[in-house]
Amino acid sequence: MSGAMPESSKHKVIAGMPAFNEEKYIGTMVLNTKKYVDEVIVVDDGSTDNTSEIARLAGAVVVRQPTNRGYGAAIQSILAEARKRDPDVLVILDADAQHNPQEIPSLLNSIHDGHDFVIGSREKQRSKIPFYRRVGQKVLLHSTNILSRKRLTDSECGFRAFSRKAISVLELRENGMAVSAETVAEAAKQGLKVAQVPVSVVYNSDSSTLNPVAHGLGVFTRILVMISERRPLFFFGLAGAILVILGIITSVRVLQILSDVGVLPVGTTMVAVLFLVIGIFSIFTGIILRALSVRRN
Repeated sequence: MSGAMPESSKHKVIAGMPAFNEEKYIGTMVLNTKKYVDEVIVVDDGSTDNTSEIARLAGAVVVRQPTNRGYGAAIQSILAEARKRDPDVLVILDADAQHNPQEIPSLLNSIHDGHDFVIGSREKQRSKIPFYRRVGQKVLLHSTNILSRKRLTDSECGFRAFSRKAISVLELRENGMAVSAETVAEAAKQGLKVAQVPVSVVYNSDSSTLNPVAHGLGVFTRILVMISERRPLFFFGLAGAILVILGIITSVRVLQILSDVGVLPVGTTMVAVLFLVIGIFSIFTGIILRALSVRRN
């Protein structure tokens, strides 16, 4: 290995890249990444272009999925391939040149310092990130922090490194982009030592074929589902508390109308009762699911 980091010479390091129709960038990314790792694995997620052929020519091991299964499924395949090879460190980075392979040593350093899971943080480069992306990233960040009980600065960056322990214990199920949040939550659940290091990012005009709004809403929805599954008391309790408060406010309004005009506003009363009943039911649902979750674990 010709990497520039002395510590990594004693460790087996592999890199994984999920790729979908990345023939424009994949060759350069593989060649630049090989300078810092022992082996590069490209998971071709059903590409219809020459991604696989170019990646092989550049020296990568290519795992081809016949159909496009999603980013999360590609990450799962990379972890599965890593388990077969038993490396000391696995680095994952995007194949579309958003990430700079020259920054791999920074992630490796953090692993060598004792961390199990290192996430790149684009926080210092936020001025270079389009505004609409920053807004979406903040929403997903706060949602992921609630899910994982971690306080991260960037939860969605795909530039990541995993120790041998992390590779062995992380079991991921998300097939889509929500796998980034799921990985953080699983790392917290497994008690892994998590760190973040600053990384740069480049957004090319053809970096993503996904509609940013649809993508963001899809990921946010999946994170909400994971919160409801992993933190039911918080999810249902918070929703229930909000509904109960709305019910109380609406009930006060009913009493005001009844006092002022002597007529019971039936519609408003029904809304108040509905808020209170659903809110209380939601709170008890959260308590029950939390108790079942604790008992199961």
